[in-house]
Amino acid sequence: MRESTLLEELRVERQRGISLVDQIVAKLDEMVESGRLRAGTKTPSVRELAKALGVSTFTVAEAYDELVSKRVLNSRPGSGYFITSRTTQVPPPREASPKEAEDADSSWLPVLVWNQAPNLLPVGSGVLPPEWYSESMILQAVRQAIKMPAESLVGYGHPLGFQRLRQLLARGFTERFCNVSPEQIILTNGVSHGLDLVARSILKPGDTVLVEDPGYFNLRHLLRNYGVHLLAVPRGQDGLDLDKLAALAANHRPKAIFLSSVLQNPLSTTLPAAQAYRVVALAEQHDFLIIEDDAFRDLASPSDPSLTSLDGLNRVICLGGFSKTIAPSLRAGFILCPARLVPDIVSVKMTCGLTTSEFNERCVLEVLSDPGHRRYIDRLRMRLANEREQFLSLLAEIGIAPLATPKGGLFVSAGWDVEPSAQFNTGQITKEAHTAGIALAGGELFSLERPTRSVWFRFNVAYCGSPELQKFLRAVSRRAQHS
Repeated sequence: MRESTLLEELRVERQRGISLVDQIVAKLDEMVESGRLRAGTKTPSVRELAKALGVSTFTVAEAYDELVSKRVLNSRPGSGYFITSRTTQVPPPREASPKEAEDADSSWLPVLVWNQAPNLLPVGSGVLPPEWYSESMILQAVRQAIKMPAESLVGYGHPLGFQRLRQLLARGFTERFCNVSPEQIILTNGVSHGLDLVARSILKPGDTVLVEDPGYFNLRHLLRNYGVHLLAVPRGQDGLDLDKLAALAANHRPKAIFLSSVLQNPLSTTLPAAQAYRVVALAEQHDFLIIEDDAFRDLASPSDPSLTSLDGLNRVICLGGFSKTIAPSLRAGFILCPARLVPDIVSVKMTCGLTTSEFNERCVLEVLSDPGHRRYIDRLRMRLANEREQFLSLLAEIGIAPLATPKGGLFVSAGWDVEPSAQFNTGQITKEAHTAGIALAGGELFSLERPTRSVWFRFNVAYCGSPELQKFLRAVSRRAQHS
């Protein structure tokens, strides 16, 4: 259908009880459903349609926004609005079977108990014990941040985030990675928020995306919400399966790959430098973006590779945060990206939640500026290394095999090389651990597809010196030997 014909057919009436926005939405939706408006058709601009219908531009803009959220329209910055292909829309959710619902509930159970049951030992947690954080440094930062000007305290702040923090981060990135401007940094409410903003900005339903397997569990759920097609790239002791990555890139033309170069969650392994070079080369060859989750960079070795540095901020988007080393409650993180991508990401940030907390960002600035912060990070690395070595020794003693042997970070992923059964599986062991006062995180949380060949968990080494946990694991290992 031509644009002129659409304008002739589309009419609204000022009727009581039926808003003009709802009429526009219903009419365009019906025209798409009937096939009169085909996929790829460009709709009139907001101004043109408002003039033709005799309504305000705000009315049309609101209707278009609702149609975008319903995936009837697709907004292309600088080009306008287009009818979305029905084949790429997210299919309506089907009702899950009781077994599927039970599996889904059990996969999220550890996350729920970390937040709702403080009496449990959070062995599967993704953050440090509260007493490991520098309370005095945090309190001093809060005292300084609260002195912020009154107009800043009651205002929204800058869309990119607190400028002084972005300037400090830019200097650090320039020293470690490549030349970075503060205008290439967008502050966020942590890494998960950053991943959400990036996904909303660069992906559309039907896009193919590569993810590590095993990998960060929240990312998998987030991406599926946007109707993208996920393909797994295996990751293990030696890093990524680059042959599989190359084959997937050649055959499926992915839009992006989401991965961690250092201290990956849940394996806590770091990509070898040669692999990091190859990933950047494949992205260049097959024209896909790299989203580097750098949440654990502060706990890594300064010599560990950085995809951001190797790429020079050409096709890498880097995300990081401060919950692992400063405080989880100070929801502050960053997106570091090529300058050409900043406007779209900032637009999404403002649309979804306006600005981020300048107070939190000032607190982070104060901590990062404290001369004692670097010494605190060094002590933290040493403390984690000691706990990790002791836990790895325990695992070897009682017959639990690590999926990989990390040299840093919070985690050790390990388990039993036995076929899961009705009597011996991660769900059953997680329930038994809960009864024993322990919260575990099973391998299903981190795998794109349910593991079938082993029974494993992600352990936070900061909690693994507990006698209760060690007693529990010894008992489970004895059962595994007879499975």
